[in-house]
Amino acid sequence: MQKILDRLYLSSLSEANDPFFLKQHRIQAILYFGNGGMFGDDIKLYHRAANKDGSLGKEHLRDGTDFLRESLRAGRRVLAVGPSGATIVGAYLAEMGFSSPEAMRLISQVAGLKADAARLSEHADDLEKRAAQSLHR
Repeated sequence: MQKILDRLYLSSLSEANDPFFLKQHRIQAILYFGNGGMFGDDIKLYHRAANKDGSLGKEHLRDGTDFLRESLRAGRRVLAVGPSGATIVGAYLAEMGFSSPEAMRLISQVAGLKADAARLSEHADDLEKRAAQSLHR
C-alpha cells in the first residue's frame, strides 16, 4: 500500500481483501474495478466491473472520481485498488489541479503502478471543455 495524498492510498487486491491489513491501516472505503474480491460490511465499497478488456470508460472515471471525492470529503481513508484504481486516482488528481503527466508521474513514482495515459488525457480534455463552458455562461 502506498500513500498518494492524505487519506488516499493505492494497493493490490490481495491487500484490499485482507481484513487484518485494512483494520491495521484504518481503511474505511475501497474503490475497486474488477472481478472477485471479498470485502467486509464495515467498509464503504465502490466495486464495479471494468470493461471486458480491463479498460475504464468515461462513466467509470466519473463515478470513480465522484466516489473518491465524496469519501475524502467525509474524512474517510480510501484505498484504490490496482491499475484501474491508479487511473481513477490520476483522474481525481487532475480534477485537483495536477496535469495528467504530473499525476501519472506521482502514481508511478510513489505506488509503482501505471495509470491509463490515454484515458487520463481524455479526462483532462473533458475537464478543460467543462471549464470553458462554465466561463462562457
